[in-house]
Amino acid sequence: MFTSDRDGVVGHVDGDNWRWAGTLMELAGFQKAKSGYHALPLDDLDRAREVMLALRVLAETAGIQLAPSPERYIGDFALDVIEHLPGAWTARVENYSLRVWQEDLAACLWSTGHVADTLDHHRVPRAAILKRDDGTELVVLKDPRLDVYHVGALLPIDLSHELLVTPPPGVTVQPDAPSAAHLIHTRLLPVYTRAVLHTRASDMADTLAWAHETFPDGTVPDPAPPLLVDAFARFTDSAPIVIAAVRDLGTLDEHETAFLQQADDIAVAPDTGTGPVPVAPHPDLLAWWLAEGGDRLVELALRTVENTQPAAAKAPLAAGPMRALPPAPRSSSPAPRR
Repeated sequence: MFTSDRDGVVGHVDGDNWRWAGTLMELAGFQKAKSGYHALPLDDLDRAREVMLALRVLAETAGIQLAPSPERYIGDFALDVIEHLPGAWTARVENYSLRVWQEDLAACLWSTGHVADTLDHHRVPRAAILKRDDGTELVVLKDPRLDVYHVGALLPIDLSHELLVTPPPGVTVQPDAPSAAHLIHTRLLPVYTRAVLHTRASDMADTLAWAHETFPDGTVPDPAPPLLVDAFARFTDSAPIVIAAVRDLGTLDEHETAFLQQADDIAVAPDTGTGPVPVAPHPDLLAWWLAEGGDRLVELALRTVENTQPAAAKAPLAAGPMRALPPAPRSSSPAPRR
C-alpha cells in the first residue's frame, strides 16, 4: 500500500493470491486501473476511512497481508519526470504480481546495465512505463537496496534483436525529477535514437541489396512485382523515423538537408487512410528509390551512426549481405509485448 500525491491510497498486489487480493480491494471500494493497480481517492476522507476499515476486515478474514510502504509511489515519480522531458509523454504503472510477469518485461527490455541486472536478479513487483508520442517506451525501476531509480529503453515493437546493434545502455537517476529527466534526455534518449537508426538503416540496406541484385539495371517491370512493392512499403514505413533521427543526430550540409526534405516530400508523408503516400509528383517512385533515394538515405543514416558512435567502440559499419530473396519484415518476430 502506497500513499500517492495524485491517486490517494494505491494498492499493488503480489504473490499467488493476487486475484483474491485484488477482489478484496474492489469489494472494499478501491478503483481498479487498466494496468492492474487499485486506487482510493482521498477527496472524501470519511469515505476513505470506511473503505480502509473494510479492507482491513476483509484482509484479516481472508488471510491476506496488508503491507504499508514507506517508499514514494513510483507513479508519482514517473509523472514528475515526464513533466520535465521535452515532447509529449504519458506514464503508467504496471503491477507484476507474479515473477513470470516480470520476466515478460525483461524480455522486452533493450537496455543493458543496472536496469537489466535489477530485472534479472531481483524481485520487481512494479515498474513505471514512460511512453512518448512517437512510440518510444522507457521503463523506470526502483533500486531494491538504494534510493535511486534505474531507467532503460524497451525494444520498439517492430524491431528485433537479430541485428548486431549495440543496445542503448540504461541510466541510474536520483529521486529528483528535474535532474532525472535531464539525464534521460541527454544520456539515454540520444543513444536510443542512434540504436533505432542503426537497426532501421541496416534493414533498409538489406532490402536494397536484394532489390539491386534482382533488378540490376534499375528498371522495374510494369506492373511492379508484389515483392518489390512490399519492399518499397517497408522503406516508406521506416523512412520517417530514419529521417527524423538523422536530422536529430547528424551534422548536415545544405545538399543533405535538401535531400531529406525531398525524401519526405516524395515518399513518406503520412495518410490517415492508406498509409504513406507521395505528396510531391514523381514519375516513378520505385525507380527513384532504387536509383537514388534508398541508397542515399542509407548512406546518410549509416554515416550518422558512425559519427555518433563512441570513439572507443568505433568499427566499420556493414551495409548487410546480398540476398537472393527479399528480407522479411522485422516485425514478423518482434519481442514479446506486455
